[in-house]
Amino acid sequence: MNKLPQTADAVIIGAGLMGCSTAYELAKRDVKNIVVLEKNAIGSGATGQSSGVLRGHYSYEILTRMAIQSLDTFKHAKEILGTDVGYQPVGYLFGVDHENVETLKRNVEMQKKNGVNTGMVSKEEVQKLYPYMDTDQFGGFAFEPEGGYGDPVLLSQAYADAARSLGVKIKQHCGVKKILTSEDGSAIVGVETTDNQTIFTTTVVVAAGVGAHHLMKNIGVDVPIRGQRAQLIYVDPGTELGTVPSFGDFKHDQYIKPEVSSGHLLLGNADHAKPQFIDPADYDADNYPKHATDEAIEKAITKFLTCFPGLERAKLLASYSAAYEATPDGIPYIGHTPIEGAYLCTGFSGHGYKITPVVGKLTADLILEGESKQEGISLAPFRLTRFAENDLLKPENPYTTTINSHV
Repeated sequence: MNKLPQTADAVIIGAGLMGCSTAYELAKRDVKNIVVLEKNAIGSGATGQSSGVLRGHYSYEILTRMAIQSLDTFKHAKEILGTDVGYQPVGYLFGVDHENVETLKRNVEMQKKNGVNTGMVSKEEVQKLYPYMDTDQFGGFAFEPEGGYGDPVLLSQAYADAARSLGVKIKQHCGVKKILTSEDGSAIVGVETTDNQTIFTTTVVVAAGVGAHHLMKNIGVDVPIRGQRAQLIYVDPGTELGTVPSFGDFKHDQYIKPEVSSGHLLLGNADHAKPQFIDPADYDADNYPKHATDEAIEKAITKFLTCFPGLERAKLLASYSAAYEATPDGIPYIGHTPIEGAYLCTGFSGHGYKITPVVGKLTADLILEGESKQEGISLAPFRLTRFAENDLLKPENPYTTTINSHV
């Protein structure tokens, strides 16, 4: 048995994007004894299932700020983290129906005000960006040339390696059985691992995705979070498209991510009107379908061909089923809990990858400063108590679509 330290200045539960980026940011600020515990492997949870799309396009101003402030890390990862993280600046295209054109224009202006390199583009320009699309179905488009996609697993490994270089200990295949609290339950005193070791600490960061619910419930804190099933498929477009951008299609409620190396496309469902949730026990046991259903595949192909009627020779290559770590309002938890020393960094509901660099900084701010030190970003919208207080984050310019919380 690999012995863990008996004490730590901070224990982070989960070695995905959020756990590793938080560890790195804390270590950068001279927190010396940090232990990250991961029940499987680095980046093996929601991180490894992410589609990896990068965009600054949101109707929530705070998420736009977080995305654009994070982009610098993707662009300069080699200098900042010491290694490439697969950033592909193929651009991000966003299309809406006629009803949402004015909302799109308002959101583009908000994004530009916050530093996003974006603008409205004509249907003729879109035809050049994305051949074979039926642009007449759409009311309008925006394009941000620095968007695109990257590799979430590479990013989590880069943060893990950078954290290790600063002295952080990352223990894989070692989950947390329970969080330990003082006799009166008011404060953190440590964690007990699944291999029956105890680490005493006064600071625990729960970055365990859906697993945060059970860990916190066992110490008397309700964290509303569920695994929402996501079904994705890979297609061969059947013809050479060249380099095309990632595409948020809000006419047909789908998103498309290109794979530059292969020429294939990843199709994702963006209609969350009737979400499918995975039983928490099944999620913890990794006991849920790993492929898309026939119905989901047929729906995805139909939407894709409706948008791209010129790609009738497209072929299905593969499918997989993942899980969003979804909160009731689609907004993550980054904040205190009622137990002193217990912090949440979880529930990213599909937003997480693109805002990872800022989230690591925010969580370090929370622990060391008690508040955000990131320009224009408050931690208040991400607090756990927002539901009880009926004070939820609202988009400044909401689209009339089934997926407002995702954009």
